[in-house]
Amino acid sequence: MAIAGYGFFFVVKQIAIRSGYFKVEFVKFSGNRYLDEKNIQSFAKVDLNQSIFDVNLAYITDKMLENPYLRGVSVSRILPSSILIDVQEREPILYLADQSVYMVDETGMVLQKLPRMLMGKLPIITGLSKKAIEKDSTAIQAAIQLVRKIREVDASLVSFISEINFRDQKTPELVLVKGAARVKLGTTDYYQRIYLLSELLSKQPIMDRLPTIRTIDLTFADRVIVQNKS
Repeated sequence: MAIAGYGFFFVVKQIAIRSGYFKVEFVKFSGNRYLDEKNIQSFAKVDLNQSIFDVNLAYITDKMLENPYLRGVSVSRILPSSILIDVQEREPILYLADQSVYMVDETGMVLQKLPRMLMGKLPIITGLSKKAIEKDSTAIQAAIQLVRKIREVDASLVSFISEINFRDQKTPELVLVKGAARVKLGTTDYYQRIYLLSELLSKQPIMDRLPTIRTIDLTFADRVIVQNKS
């Protein structure tokens, strides 16, 4: 019975294919926020003159993953005539400023920033070059870890930071959005120091003073030193 059932299905399938009823007419995309469909289509290359059953889903998936902005791809058939390509794009966790602006995802992948990627609430890394990162990713991984620690302590704190300067990789400095005050973090105990910064910025008098502050030094274990602009 099972063999007979399969044979019947095969015959029906072949008749439907030859009739053109299952010819690919539409290629649909989902999940893309930063890449436009024209860019995605250039990698997908789905032949519209074939049956939906002849579309090689694995091949399309592999071709799509050649796009460096994609982390994952799922390709499926939607009867009677559509191919659905669902993509998972790389999400910027921070940006790198080095002559141009680059996005950096959580794995440390550095790519040219796309026009649709908004920069408003993500810090910019300075003091590092794309060329140096490609040779040695240690510094950019340290920057990613620092951003993660900031988010773990206080997720809202990221929006107060415009820049993270890694010129001296052992002692990164934060630059605040309001007033451009520089925050010295030192070399260790980042969780504790980020917490101190979060507590400091939660006080309205300090927020009001930010335009007049030059540096906030968190490198001492028992005190916070605030230096005003001259």
